Amino acid sequence: MTEYATSSPIPYPYASIRDIEVEEIDWQRWQKLVNAVADMFRAPAAFINQANQKGIETLVASQKPETRYSPGSFVAFDCNIYCHHVVRKASSLYVQDAAEDPIWQTNPEYIDDNYVSYLGLPICWPDGSTFGTLCVMDTKVTDYPKEYLDVLAVIRDVINSDLSHFYRESQLLTLSYTDPLTQIYNRRGFTELTLQSRELAKRLNRQLVLIYFDIDNFKPINDQFGHHVGDEVLKRFAACLRDNCRSCDLVGRWGGDEFIALLFAEDEHKITSFFTRLNDALTDTNVSPDINYSHGQVPIPANCTAELSELILAADGDMYQSKQAR
Repeated sequence: MTEYATSSPIPYPYASIRDIEVEEIDWQRWQKLVNAVADMFRAPAAFINQANQKGIETLVASQKPETRYSPGSFVAFDCNIYCHHVVRKASSLYVQDAAEDPIWQTNPEYIDDNYVSYLGLPICWPDGSTFGTLCVMDTKVTDYPKEYLDVLAVIRDVINSDLSHFYRESQLLTLSYTDPLTQIYNRRGFTELTLQSRELAKRLNRQLVLIYFDIDNFKPINDQFGHHVGDEVLKRFAACLRDNCRSCDLVGRWGGDEFIALLFAEDEHKITSFFTRLNDALTDTNVSPDINYSHGQVPIPANCTAELSELILAADGDMYQSKQAR
């Protein structure tokens, strides 16, 4: 009997690309490719699948009456199906007759749907991690010639190329939204995502608060200790901001030693708790020199129509008054 990986669940962090807007993928072309595979192999079913948070999800299915699985259907990782073995081993799998190997006696694709033959190739992200599978399934025993396998590999490479383009676009978008030093949102990312947060707050009738931060005595830190220490101060402050906000909040580097946060804060207690967590984290960093900051804040009611630039100006003014008061 052939040795296969166990059927224990494998966590895949990727979301289903069916659930997000992916303009870089030509779904119509993928459909034509899958239909062509099913026709060429004279098989009742062919699929493009993704390994994601759901398990193995069907993204594209051949458009034949005999095709039993439809786009959006998925199987969890604790179920013994053909594609799971391709994903786990990141290598192709050809089962000519499932009846010849006892391992498939628990495979619902064979037992319930009578898919006795399977040929699957791994589809990969550009970084080498497994995206999913391109596969063809049949209800009869098969013996495909090598030329068929070679053609299927070429079609798989076309899909890999599409994924590579999507990956590059996604990476570029991430890079354009992220400050390279601190790895939190830059001005562009914070500005664009603030629009979404404010729209959500409006729908939920919840208040936001915008907080503007300035690290105290940052220039003397650079002058006395050097820019590499100044960079570490910026990175540590950014990390403390990010780690002590909730997932629904936003934090960004506005420029230089200035940072900004947008919090869902229905009452003063939420804001007080945030500053307590932030100050405790900064105290526990054991970074020399100590990191101190000034801040100003402005509430944003659900019905507020002020532009972000106006709100930042108000928060900056509040910060200046706090500095003057000290």
